Amino acid sequence: MNHLESLLTTPSGIQLSRRDWRPSGRPAAVLAMVHGYGEHGGRYSPLAEALVAFGYALSTFDLRGHGRSPGRRGHIDRFADYVSDVRLLATTLRSEYPGRPVFLLGHSLGGLIAARCAETDDSGLAGLILASPFLRLALPVSSAKIAAAKLLSRIAPACDIGNTLPPEKLSHDPRIVQAYRDDQLNHRAATARWAAEVLMAQQEALDQAARLRLPLLLQYATADAVADQGASHDLFAAARSADKTCQGYENYFHEIYNETGRAAVFADLVDWLEQRRQASDAPRRPL
Repeated sequence: MNHLESLLTTPSGIQLSRRDWRPSGRPAAVLAMVHGYGEHGGRYSPLAEALVAFGYALSTFDLRGHGRSPGRRGHIDRFADYVSDVRLLATTLRSEYPGRPVFLLGHSLGGLIAARCAETDDSGLAGLILASPFLRLALPVSSAKIAAAKLLSRIAPACDIGNTLPPEKLSHDPRIVQAYRDDQLNHRAATARWAAEVLMAQQEALDQAARLRLPLLLQYATADAVADQGASHDLFAAARSADKTCQGYENYFHEIYNETGRAAVFADLVDWLEQRRQASDAPRRPL
């Protein structure tokens, strides 16, 4: 496996930290992966290793205000900036891997971004994978708090409203939880503008779910304390994909790719990809 680090440079000159994991030969397909809120792409090396073993390449970058990418932590001026950055990665991968299918995979906040990307322009994508997509917060939020976030977004957009989610609700694996706590590239900041933009994007994702036509895989956790699984089911039901698959993982926490039973999740993902990728000269068995 080859692990490469580079930069993804946006048209405005912002340099986003990029990571790639590639098999030694020509990949069967490539996955453009979007990580979740408050973390970074480097946390997905176990997923990358599982995919590379079957001849797939995985590429990801740290979102603006996350990981090693520039920007105020937990802040975004426009949610559309996230979407345009993901589209740039997908376009770049099509250029780097001509003739190879490009699948878009998003976890949590990344799932929301990936859904909006596919809803607004799915050209050049072979399929969409949503893992615990953050389409609605699992715990109800009062209308007063929502109104306050929207007001602050206008008058004090950079105001940090924080995040109180306990890390132990992300995974049952104590090593993963401790590593999350110790990782200096993670953060727990969330500005008022970020919250308002995410709330708007969540509503748009659900309202426009019928625009989804790509082959769709939804993987979700039944014990998710972050993302509301009901919203995921709503989007899945509304999607007009002729080919769509829903896989739930009983008693799993939010980070299904970092859970104690992640091997089963990886296996289901690879099986889904194997059934849908185009014929290629890459190996179909583990390397």
